[in-house]
Amino acid sequence: MRRLRGSGMVPAVIYGHSGTTPLTVNEKDLKELLKAKGHSASLVDVDVSGEATLLSDIADIQRDPISDKFLHVDFHEVSQTEKMTTVVPLDFFGEAIGVKNSGGALDIARHEVTVRCLPADLPASIRVDVGPLDIGDIVHIGGLTIPHGVELVGDPATPVVSCNAIAAETEESAKVATEAEPKAADAAAKEQVAKAEVEAPK
Repeated sequence: MRRLRGSGMVPAVIYGHSGTTPLTVNEKDLKELLKAKGHSASLVDVDVSGEATLLSDIADIQRDPISDKFLHVDFHEVSQTEKMTTVVPLDFFGEAIGVKNSGGALDIARHEVTVRCLPADLPASIRVDVGPLDIGDIVHIGGLTIPHGVELVGDPATPVVSCNAIAAETEESAKVATEAEPKAADAAAKEQVAKAEVEAPK
């Protein structure tokens, strides 16, 4: 494997309807593929030399934690006539009303969602309009607008993005801290008195 990677090739495997086939992928070609793919959800054609071209999803990419070099790639073969399950990134756009008018801030809980669909219906991303969000508003998975033929996988009540009143939270925290200071000082004074009484000679 070390010699293989040293020659500019990356070990890989493709699995699915056609079985499991070990592969080697040119590292330069893989980099160009990922650059073209970007953060979008997309399918790729894997040309198994001498056999066939298989439509697939990139299921996993392993990298070295230090050098960030490719260690292994898993391709999952898909069928044009069968629904597949994969991850699609969320594309947030717009300026939330609560941020623009009330000094709030967006809290993004999820950057991607799992979908189920036919390969032909796979969206590159799912757009999320945060413009209408005011302070306290939340978009859940069940509230996302998805293309025809696509099913969302997961709890519809799972939060995706919310608009929070940061200023109000800061003021409330400061108020709690201010109220706690006299109590802490009073408790410390009582502790010192009790200690003095214990140590005082009878």
